Amino acid sequence: MKLFVFSLAWAFALLASSLASAATVELTFKVQNKTIKRLCHERVIVTVNRHLPGPQINVREGDTVIVHVFNEAPYNITIHW
Repeated sequence: MKLFVFSLAWAFALLASSLASAATVELTFKVQNKTIKRLCHERVIVTVNRHLPGPQINVREGDTVIVHVFNEAPYNITIHW
């Protein structure tokens, strides 16, 4: 019985600590055109923060993610998660 009570208390402490460590992650994505040159050919591509593929989002379960997207490309865009 004591082991059960100890295990239950440990589980609640672990749950409380995981909820307390939840973070808010705020990111800014700047979508814009970029001219690249490969093998003597120039091509205009759409990038996020000047990279293709776009940036990686590192969060943990329970975190809140806020993403600000600024579209500076001449096209309408859709961000897929």
